Amino acid sequence: MKNQPIPRLSLSEEVYQRLQQQIITLTLAPGQKLNDQELAEAFGVSRTPVREALKKLEEEGLVVAKRGSRTNVTRLDATQARQTFPIVATLHALAARLALPLLKAADIEQLRDIHQAFQEAIMQDDAEAALQLDDAFHGLFLTRSQNGQLIETLNRLTPLIRRLEYAQFSRHGHDSMADHEAILAACENRDAEALVRTTEQNWNGLGRHLVAALEEETSCDQS
Repeated sequence: MKNQPIPRLSLSEEVYQRLQQQIITLTLAPGQKLNDQELAEAFGVSRTPVREALKKLEEEGLVVAKRGSRTNVTRLDATQARQTFPIVATLHALAARLALPLLKAADIEQLRDIHQAFQEAIMQDDAEAALQLDDAFHGLFLTRSQNGQLIETLNRLTPLIRRLEYAQFSRHGHDSMADHEAILAACENRDAEALVRTTEQNWNGLGRHLVAALEEETSCDQS
């Protein structure tokens, strides 16, 4: 059977996902200049899907296009992070509240397995694995919430703060372990209010630490 050509939109989406991941993990550094021709050559595609991907990343706030067709990865922004974390915290707490009545014993067991792997990644200072497992932990609540609008909004906001988590992982990678334990306990006790409280605490506490660390670094750079 002859393979069908990959639709341009699918190719654009693939380029977008790869670039987004490289930006989130700091492979593409904050402030780094992006050249669409060089990216096209690196991905083995034409410039069109690269430009479409960069446009989508610009809409998400991960890149900024400047006059003269210059595009740069956006710099880490403490103000943006300070504004985004409370929204993310509230939405994750809502997802947890919606999910709790639908969680089965197997779901809670899966959460505990993910948390165990998360702890091991933290102890090994494996930032990429730890943050992927953190996504999986909170992602289970998102899936069980069965709320597409909530998931779509968080998918748009999360990349804005994940870069900061990568940047500060060595200083604050251990902060979420106790919160995850409290979240698990609330699930096992079917305590919705405790679950909402500890989920918000997890994200807001992380946000305060990371924003403070970024502001400290920015202050040192300017002095």
